[in-house]
Amino acid sequence: MTTATKTRALQTKRIQALVWLLACAMVVAMAGLLSADDTSSVTSQTSVEAKADRDPAIDDPYGINTKPKVSEGIGVDDHIGQFVSGDQSFDNHENNRVRFGHFFDGEQPVMLSFNYSDCPKLCSVQLQNMTSCLREVDFEVGKDFQLVSVSIDPNEQTSRSRATREKFMGQYNRPESESGWHFLTGDRDQIESLTNETGFRYKYVREQKLFSHPPVFILLSPKGKIVRYIHGLNYDPVTIRRALIESAEGKIGSPINQLAYGLGCFVFDESTGKYTMQAMSIMRIGGLLTAGGLLLGLTPYWFFTNRKRKNSEASMLEPPSVPQQL
Repeated sequence: MTTATKTRALQTKRIQALVWLLACAMVVAMAGLLSADDTSSVTSQTSVEAKADRDPAIDDPYGINTKPKVSEGIGVDDHIGQFVSGDQSFDNHENNRVRFGHFFDGEQPVMLSFNYSDCPKLCSVQLQNMTSCLREVDFEVGKDFQLVSVSIDPNEQTSRSRATREKFMGQYNRPESESGWHFLTGDRDQIESLTNETGFRYKYVREQKLFSHPPVFILLSPKGKIVRYIHGLNYDPVTIRRALIESAEGKIGSPINQLAYGLGCFVFDESTGKYTMQAMSIMRIGGLLTAGGLLLGLTPYWFFTNRKRKNSEASMLEPPSVPQQL
């Protein structure tokens, strides 16, 4: 083997060793960030639990932040990760009996809310604000996801819920989405069965003749898994869009959205009610881009180096040519 061939072989080995070192460095960096991420989560969880264990009388001795009696006993229990059975039956706007599990088609997520048409104000504001928000989201009701509102009033009639449905469909102003809007009514047992499975707590206040309940939208996966709770009355289009992607398990949106979901780029922050970028996911993307760049840059070099080496070895194996004698 010639000196030039040996030198090229040595250079190739050095480059390969450098690539392995870079790959190992990226793995170590990712592992370190993951550990830091987990430690931060544990610390945050501990502080939340410690805060919850504190005596309310110490934090609020005058009862300024005490809930009024009408709000006692209502709220939302976190059931994220649990599946809704879908065994409950309700009447739709056409007065046809439908099973709630009918909406779990395996393709589209479900945005669920609990309201009632005779609500003095809260339900109307909740649905109106979400309808306005959805007009700014590029996903469409009926095409990309299903929107289901279940009345918590067992005495609500189909004609009343139909009028409510038409009202908010008119505000949404997308006639082609009609198949995705569902306003359901049912008896008390069916309503309580679904609210219990989703962690939604409400009650009827006899003195005021109204239902007291929290404003919340529940995002369900195409197979009925509880994925996310969106609380309050103000909705951010970016947050709703990402919540729909998360609840759809990456099945809706562009390939970029699906990649972002697969890599876990966005994490829901309970304290802000919004999605934030995860450092670990950014490192994953950086690692993939770095590895891809290295592979793209070194492949031609390896190809031509191996080709030259084979040609050199072949020329060394050929017998020397003997000059013909005249």
